[in-house]
Formats: sequence, C-alpha cells, structure tokens
Amino acid sequence: MRVEVTAKKENMYDSRDGVQDFKLNKLKSMDIDDHTYVHERPIQAHTKYGFGAQHLVWKRRFIAALSLGILCVLLCGVIVVLVYEQYKLNSANNLTKEGEQLQTSYRNMTKEKDQLQTSNNTLTKQKDQLQTSYNNLTKERNQLQISYNTLTKERDQLQTSCRTRDQLQTSYNTVTKERDQLKQSLSLKVCPDGWIKFGSSCYYISTEKKTWDESREDCLQRGGDLVIINSLEEQTFLNFMKVEAWIGLTDTLTKGKWIWVDHTALSTPTYWGPQEPNGAVGMNCAITRFSSSGPGSWWDWLCSGKSFRICEK
Repeated sequence: MRVEVTAKKENMYDSRDGVQDFKLNKLKSMDIDDHTYVHERPIQAHTKYGFGAQHLVWKRRFIAALSLGILCVLLCGVIVVLVYEQYKLNSANNLTKEGEQLQTSYRNMTKEKDQLQTSNNTLTKQKDQLQTSYNNLTKERNQLQISYNTLTKERDQLQTSCRTRDQLQTSYNTVTKERDQLKQSLSLKVCPDGWIKFGSSCYYISTEKKTWDESREDCLQRGGDLVIINSLEEQTFLNFMKVEAWIGLTDTLTKGKWIWVDHTALSTPTYWGPQEPNGAVGMNCAITRFSSSGPGSWWDWLCSGKSFRICEK
C-alpha cells in the first residue's frame, strides 16, 4: 500500500510567548517493493522559538512511532489470529483425516471381525461334525471290542473243544483198537459144549422150562446171564432157534420202565409185538417168540410163568 503523508505549514500562536510562525517542510512517504520509506524534509524552526519547534518535531515523531508500534501490534495480532485459525484449520483437517482413517480402520476391522465370525462358525460346525464322527467311531470301536472279546472267548472255547476232540479222538482210536483186539480174541473164543457161537458171544438154549427168576439163576450158574439183544442181527439169529424163551428184560423195579439185566435202560432197537407191552398185572418179564415172517417179537409175560430160557456169555 502506498501512503503519502504531507506536512503543511502550520501557524502556531502561543498566548504567553506570542505568535510564532513555523514553517514545516513536507514529509513524503514512498512505497518501494511494499516497504514504506518516509522522507522528512528538515524543519526549519524560527530561531527565536527554536526549542518549541524542536519539541513539536519530537512529539510528531513519537506519535508516528506510536502509530507504527500500534500498527505492528495490530499486525502481530492479525498474524497470531491467522496462525491460530490456520492451526485450527490444520487441526480440523488432521482430525478429519484421522477420523476418515479411523472410519476406514473401523470398516476394515468390522469386515475382518465378520470374516473371523464366519470362520469361527465354520470351525465350530466342523468341530461338531468331528465330535459326532469321533463319538460314532468310539461307539463302533466299543462294539468291535465287544465282538472281538466274544470271538476271542469263542476261539478259546473252540480251541478247548478241539483239544478235547483230539483227546477224545485219541481215546476213541485207542478204544477202537482195543475193541478190535478184543473182537479178534473173542472170535477165537471156543464156546463150551451145548453153547452156540454167534458173533463174539455164546448162547445157551435150555431144554426145560422155568420161571424168569429161576431161568436167570441158572444162567448165572453157567457163567452168563439172560440174553441182552443189541441188534437186529442178534434178534434174527435168536428167531432162527424157533423157540419161545425168556430174555433178560424186565420192569419189576419200576412199572413201565423196562431195563436189561445189566441195569441199562431199554435204548436199543425194540421188537415188541402188536400192542406190547400191554402192562397187564404181573406181566413184568419179557419173552421172545418165533415168527416165520420176521425177526420175531417180544411179549410181556407173567414172571411166575414157565418158559425156556436163552443164556448169553
């Protein structure tokens, strides 16, 4: 700003010292490159009143300096205000920028949180599925363990059975060998006079009749007993004798429970005649009768009756 200050002549009159004209030089101010230069033309004071003129000059200088100082102060205040406003503006811009950054960070963190939540839900679901699979596998393992234990127990039982079977087979082979040896020995056996040989046994058929008890006693005295029939071949052989005779079968101990004289139950094939045994009173002993059309048959008979007898040894 270009400021021009011109000092005009002033006449000053002093009531005490009289009137004195002071001629003031013009003060010029020039603005070069935005700097203000004040050119002051020397003031020529009246020689008579030189001190007062000098005083006026210093007063005007003081006022100019004071004005300049005030302007400087005002300028400094403006500068401070501008700096303060600029600081607030910069602070606001910084806060806005930080707010935007925080908002961006918040959105990013929210997105990451959602992703983590989704991942957590997925992992939780997978964990539940794995837990279910683990429980199922544990259940299957327990079932397999039970099956394994059962099979192991059965295997041990089978091994025991196999060992028992092997022992029984060994015993059977031994008994079979002994039986064969015994049969061979018996086949070489010679029956006493009056006895008939069949298989490995000797049979005696009496020529006189006696009761069942008397017949058995006679057989025992001869070293045998009333015959025990164990097979169809033996029954057929006795039928060829064409005789009705006592056999070693009775139910005198328990009615209806027929046993052989060696106390074995009647479990061999039976050859009872029609409607026999009929269970009539006193008929507790058995006889075998000849039949021309078959192997013969058994009948229950009074033990006190008399009949022929067949002894076996």
